[in-house]
Amino acid sequence: MKAKHHILFFMALAHFIHHIQMYTFPALIILIVEDIKLSYFEIGILGTLPVLIMALSSPIIGYYGKYPKLGVTFVIGGIFVFAFSSLVISLSTTFLWLFVGNLLLGIGAMTYHPVGLGMIANSFDTNERGKAMAVNHAMGVIGNAVSPFITLGVAIFILRDWRLTYLMIGVVTLVIGIFMLGWLLYRRLLTQYAFLMRRFETHPEKISVSATSVQLNGADTVKKQVLTRKWILVTLGILLVISSLRGGIYRSLSYFTVTLLRDFYDVGRFEAGLWTSFILAAGAASDIYGAVISDKEGAMGRFKIVFYSSLGTAISLLIIMLLTAQSSAVWLVVIGFSLFAVTFYLAGGTLQALMSDIVSKDQRTMFYSVVFSLGLVVSSVAPTIFGGLLDIFLTPLAPLAFLLLLTILSFVFLGMFWQRLKIIKKYESFEK
Repeated sequence: MKAKHHILFFMALAHFIHHIQMYTFPALIILIVEDIKLSYFEIGILGTLPVLIMALSSPIIGYYGKYPKLGVTFVIGGIFVFAFSSLVISLSTTFLWLFVGNLLLGIGAMTYHPVGLGMIANSFDTNERGKAMAVNHAMGVIGNAVSPFITLGVAIFILRDWRLTYLMIGVVTLVIGIFMLGWLLYRRLLTQYAFLMRRFETHPEKISVSATSVQLNGADTVKKQVLTRKWILVTLGILLVISSLRGGIYRSLSYFTVTLLRDFYDVGRFEAGLWTSFILAAGAASDIYGAVISDKEGAMGRFKIVFYSSLGTAISLLIIMLLTAQSSAVWLVVIGFSLFAVTFYLAGGTLQALMSDIVSKDQRTMFYSVVFSLGLVVSSVAPTIFGGLLDIFLTPLAPLAFLLLLTILSFVFLGMFWQRLKIIKKYESFEK
């Protein structure tokens, strides 16, 4: 196995654990509320908290995480914090202690994305980057997918207790963390990563800064130097807004899927977890497919996939709303949610690869930290709004309409980004 593949699978395993942990709580929440009474608004707050912690800490992680040794230390350390958060949640008896447990969950979660995404993007060339980012992204989605099925299955049929189940997950996380630490040292992954970076430094950069004038959108004339500096920052800002809106959609619906199926579509406790796992597994397969296709067409092809994903997301949300209003058949609702997962996750790894196509390799770790920081500030609020709307209207229609609004807004910014992407393509200002 090549060095870049070892780095990919090391980080993908960390991403898998990250999402197992992040989705265990929303999966088990239907059992937790039988023991600790919570409103949908309080459930939403607990969903917002870890994401908000990630948002506030990502710039720091991104800044120091660009140094490989420190960055990998963050990733390993986060896994051990995950294990401790599981212990705290398993011992919780009030909303306050669940709050503390989710606070620790956020501290563990803050360590991965800026470092993992940056190292993977820097380890692969452009024609392989989409597939690599998709494998990493899909491992996270698979973590989401298996968590409801496994955790609810164990809690309901084996251990018959959500506390013991949470404790078991913490122990497994601890064991995997020890394994990854041994793998890191045995394979000397940091040395191999340094070698890859030196190899890429021999590649000539495509971006050249000159005094050549170009026409942007038929308006003002600017220098190509502006295109590669100030102008590109605005372009990345638009991309960040798109990522934020999509993050709000993802974090709301994925966090509440088990609860929605259980409370509003009359699905049994275990069946709610089983169907949620099926829905998210379909999303993981779509994620990899979209990225493989995008690698064949480059950045312009990646944008098309993001566009089709947004269009499909809007249609699937409308279908779910129609089914909610007209039918209570479980299989129809599952089809609607599965359609959402397939269309939404189609652009998961592809969107991350598109960011890498524009950002220089020495700035990717920091850029991903900014994306997650500012983006998560926006998307972290979405679960709380979603839960509040459920409390007020006592139907999924209102919160689903909220997600549809976010999707429509993303279309507006996609149109703005498309105009700029054509200019980047014209002057071949994509990064390796």
